[in-house]
Amino acid sequence: MRKKLLALVSLGWIFNYAHRMAIPPLIPMIKAELGINNAEAGLLMTALLLPYALVQVPAGYFGDRIGRKRLLTLSIIGYSLSSALIIFARGYWDLLAIRAIYGIFSGLYYAPATALISEVYRERKGSALGVFMVGPPVGSGIAPLIVVPIAVNLEWRYAFLVLSALSTAVGIALALAVRGEVSRPSRVTFSIPRNVFLLSAANFIVLAAFFGLLTFLVSFLVNAGVSLETASLLFSLLSVIGIAGSLVGGGLYDRIGRRSVAVVFGLNALLTLLLAVTASPWVIVPLGITFYSVGAIVTAYTSEKATGENLGSVIGFVNMVGFFGATVGPYLVGLLIDHFGYEKAFLSIPAMYMLAWAVIKLEEGMEGRKEGRLSRT
Repeated sequence: MRKKLLALVSLGWIFNYAHRMAIPPLIPMIKAELGINNAEAGLLMTALLLPYALVQVPAGYFGDRIGRKRLLTLSIIGYSLSSALIIFARGYWDLLAIRAIYGIFSGLYYAPATALISEVYRERKGSALGVFMVGPPVGSGIAPLIVVPIAVNLEWRYAFLVLSALSTAVGIALALAVRGEVSRPSRVTFSIPRNVFLLSAANFIVLAAFFGLLTFLVSFLVNAGVSLETASLLFSLLSVIGIAGSLVGGGLYDRIGRRSVAVVFGLNALLTLLLAVTASPWVIVPLGITFYSVGAIVTAYTSEKATGENLGSVIGFVNMVGFFGATVGPYLVGLLIDHFGYEKAFLSIPAMYMLAWAVIKLEEGMEGRKEGRLSRT
């Protein structure tokens, strides 16, 4: 039962990302059709990520209270149907509104899913969360493989109908194949401990960098002289390699614990700097490992700061703050591109990772001093 649950919940997370990351490879076509600039294109991600962030804490709390599997099923069906509405979008504001509706339903997924996995796989939560966190790389990887051919041969809006049909099937399978609630706390409280605030701030910065890069990676490579088809394949390659990165990140956390957070932040700063300076496709290979290892590590570390009574709320809070950063990242990077060009704008990404590294090192120091005081008492 545990393996079936993990597989279906992970599959729902894959399509959650496939829907949201279907926009970046289509940005050149959408810009040409709707006559928008890069900052406005970045808002297509912000439009879904802001409501996504706002529902994180309620999702964690109500998942604990009414049943995590029930809320996950509602989320999958809801984000599938709302994303399918893009077929009716005829203008920029239509597209923004539909993406916002999608953001609400997709935002109901992460907190109850990771709380459920953390409870079911307590002894090896890092590795289990590593499996779940293949969702971002796999979802981001399959998105251009599905949407670009449909956009080139038919019309880009039809791609979302295909994605919606596939993800709806996953929601139905989760509802039917896993009966009852697998894990549900006997007592639920809403409390956010102070020791998650610095981690939340670092997550804000990291997700701003993450979504800023993903939103404009294809456009950045095209600007550097790469064809749209090749740039889309490199986008997918980053995600395919990220599958291993997610698994490596989960395993790394099980081995070295919270130290893994600073390690991957620092490596991401170095590799995104190399990408910004060289625009080399070869940077994609190591970056795929470190870029997608962050999710499993940060989630596992967050769960250690919670109790069984507030697990969903704490995970939801850290992710909410992180996705406020995600709403800022695409717009900020798009604005910098409009004013300074791709090369200089992409230097903001390694700068964000270095700032997050500094925040987490401060958090480590504070935790170390707290543990020292406790050991002396």
